[in-house]
Amino acid sequence: MLQWAIVAILIYVIYYLIQKYEKRIETLTKLVELNREQIESNRENIQTNKDGIEENRSKITTNKSNITKNKTGITKNKKALELNQSALEQMK
Repeated sequence: MLQWAIVAILIYVIYYLIQKYEKRIETLTKLVELNREQIESNRENIQTNKDGIEENRSKITTNKSNITKNKTGITKNKKALELNQSALEQMK
């Protein structure tokens, strides 16, 4: 009789452990699925960012050339301003 009680307790313990680990496995499976979804989302974001980077590279090149043009315009404007100021000083 004692042997059957021990066997019944062992069966219950085994059943309890199996249920416990099945819940853990289920939770881990859900987490893995969530991670897969996040990975796909991140891949899409990476591709979007790559496209944005390429677009910005072309804009940077354009902006560099515009900055160079503006530098020469600023230099010309400084000279004209200096000439105008000197002319104003002479008129005074």
